[in-house]
Amino acid sequence: MEYFSGGERGGAGASLAEGASFVVDEGWGEALDELDAMGAADYQALMAEVCVALGEMHGHDGAGLPEEELAAGLDGASLSLGRAALGAGDVVMVQDEGLTAAIEAVGRLQTQLGAIGFRLAQQAAARGLHRESGMTLLDWLRVRCPWLSTQDASQVTAVVAASDAPAGAQIGEAVASGDVPLHRAATVARTMTRLQESLDPDQQESYTRIATAAAGRTDVSDKDLSTVCHRLIEDLLHEKAPGERERAAIALRGVTSRRIAPGLTRFTIDAPDGAAATINGVLTSQLAAPAPDETTQEPDPRTATQRRFDALTSVINRGISRPGAPPSTARATVILTIPFDPERGLPSGPATTADGGYVPPRQASEMACSAELTPVWMAADGEPLALGHKARYATPSQWLALVARDKGCSYPGCSALPQWCDSHHVDWWSRGGETDVSRMALLCGRHHTVVHQHDLSASVDGGTVTWHV
Repeated sequence: MEYFSGGERGGAGASLAEGASFVVDEGWGEALDELDAMGAADYQALMAEVCVALGEMHGHDGAGLPEEELAAGLDGASLSLGRAALGAGDVVMVQDEGLTAAIEAVGRLQTQLGAIGFRLAQQAAARGLHRESGMTLLDWLRVRCPWLSTQDASQVTAVVAASDAPAGAQIGEAVASGDVPLHRAATVARTMTRLQESLDPDQQESYTRIATAAAGRTDVSDKDLSTVCHRLIEDLLHEKAPGERERAAIALRGVTSRRIAPGLTRFTIDAPDGAAATINGVLTSQLAAPAPDETTQEPDPRTATQRRFDALTSVINRGISRPGAPPSTARATVILTIPFDPERGLPSGPATTADGGYVPPRQASEMACSAELTPVWMAADGEPLALGHKARYATPSQWLALVARDKGCSYPGCSALPQWCDSHHVDWWSRGGETDVSRMALLCGRHHTVVHQHDLSASVDGGTVTWHV
């Protein structure tokens, strides 16, 4: 291998510091070919010599300043990875052993990059760089690194937060040293954050050490690590005295969500015994019982899990629709941006929530009847057509009148009690219907959904509601 200085060739041992400037000549192409032909070890040695030479050029003996070393190291890594970026035609020529070794090397590199990213994020958090922009650390990371997924940024944030506590410092050290991948450290960090209020300092350090050691073992899968963390929570509750156990369970309460597929989100609930009894009461109530189709008398096609879900959402909808409550005591507020077709008087596409989630058109119409919802109707060009108004719920007196008239769900054959029903606008609120007893009817949560899904209409004649099914 030969280096070029000022257009002249030097020997293989020529100092790069002396040959700091490179001039392209007719031998440059040959040099590039030789560079491409170098093995990984020789290439890394060359890059190390280049870094030393650059340091000498800037007046530094040996290693440069930390900032320069960081930049040079990342630049060198980028160059090295560029050499490993094979095209589709090249990668098929890699033998099985080489392919396996390369994949394992990529895994090690990802752990190294996670360690560097964590250390930088930890320092950025300590300096308050995110607060200077009025952001959370997670948002700041997403802005600075648009390629970083929300999940990845959340993992970094979780480990940084846990590492701030004395007992949690070992989690950050394990990541920074490359002993524990970032995503596994985040599992430990989130567990220890939940346990923090229920443990004394010595227990925090002991539990963190156990979980961190498990996270660093290659023979412990991600699933097994989650089991270890769950077991720590179980052991904690078993070790507590009854009174302390209750307080610890309350401290450990929580709900987590995870998007598992387009259109489907999984919720996990950790409930103290009292709340668990309430939830179980809903899931095993008449609301979750099989109910035959009122029209065909066919058996209920829903599975047991689907019926429990419907029971739970019925109770939730009952809470946010607040029938009988004064208009000033809203229980939930939902803002939907809805594309509107003025000719049909219907939504023309999926609505969007304030956090960017999508709601199908019919579900948006249903929510407009059952939640404290402010619809923002949008024209095709994005111009707001109208803002929803708030005076749409039945007043306490109107609610009592509906109960006295309908005595429960007004849908044919349904026996749901009034307290499990919504006050539905026969002329849909989303289509300009008014809150008037003569134009409203009680519907249980299940049939409220049916009415909206099938766009059913009804007639109200005196004390009788007739559904056109």
